[in-house]
Amino acid sequence: MITRSSALALCFVLSACASSPKPAPTVQGICQIPQPERAGALLPMRPEDWMRLLLITEQNGPARIAQLMCSEEPIEHKPLPSACEVQTTDPGVPEPVPLTEASVVERILPEKRRLVWIMTHRFPNGDGFGPVAAVTLADGKAVIGSLGLLRLRPERVDLNLWEIGRETVLMGAGESCTLPGNASTCRRAATLLVFDRGRFRTAPIQRTGTRECIDAPWVELKREADLSLENGWNRHMRIMASVDHDQRYVVITEQVDVADTDPSHPDVPARDVRRIDTERFIHVEQGQLFTRQAPLWPRIIPTQGLLQLDDAREAGSAR
Repeated sequence: MITRSSALALCFVLSACASSPKPAPTVQGICQIPQPERAGALLPMRPEDWMRLLLITEQNGPARIAQLMCSEEPIEHKPLPSACEVQTTDPGVPEPVPLTEASVVERILPEKRRLVWIMTHRFPNGDGFGPVAAVTLADGKAVIGSLGLLRLRPERVDLNLWEIGRETVLMGAGESCTLPGNASTCRRAATLLVFDRGRFRTAPIQRTGTRECIDAPWVELKREADLSLENGWNRHMRIMASVDHDQRYVVITEQVDVADTDPSHPDVPARDVRRIDTERFIHVEQGQLFTRQAPLWPRIIPTQGLLQLDDAREAGSAR
């Protein structure tokens, strides 16, 4: 059931409510600051302004860091529940990093809205972490309508708000590269946050009906793995994935190619074994994610017991 307060908050995030000839009431939001101006003219928000809006900063020696959001909530990572079917290796504890202009990512949306992510922390594997906010610029103010915490790879970041039925989903994607300028060394991943009562929240993907946890909504867009077969051959597996949506679902498309090679005859072309194409439909309901489809990548990796997937070995987490 959508309450009046949650409906107003959702309306504020999307800026999609019907217009009225009467002046709209002032929305306080979670946090707000005056928009910078000069000689009576409003100026664009700069990285420094976004930091002032989203963060409570402190000086750490010569560098400025942040460990609190503007709402005074701590910037902390919460691991995936241990009962989840796919036990992807947790990225660990993120540590605060010095804030610079490069820490801020801004995505311009229609109707004077913005999505802003600030990388205040880094995980041991290099992934970034920090507050993300939906902001509206109105009446000379920058007002946060929704706030949350987002883990992303820190390069070529993309942020989007998706309206799926009566629900709102924030999609973030980014990459990291072993060798700068060499696209073949880049690993790109996407993740989802759901809008729930004024917050963007990380919601594990659950099995429809039973509500059993499957995994976090973190999608590696390319993954590869090798297995040694009993006959001495090598089996190479590659998965390509994409994340999109329609009016009803988040849609994760996956394509897996499996090929065998004989290490003793490296000049012989690989032998194609199998190709698998699937679509996973993720239903969004009251800030939760549900699906009937099982993850594809863990099913092609032989394991015992719980599905243990190592980010270092497999280049990412499984769906």
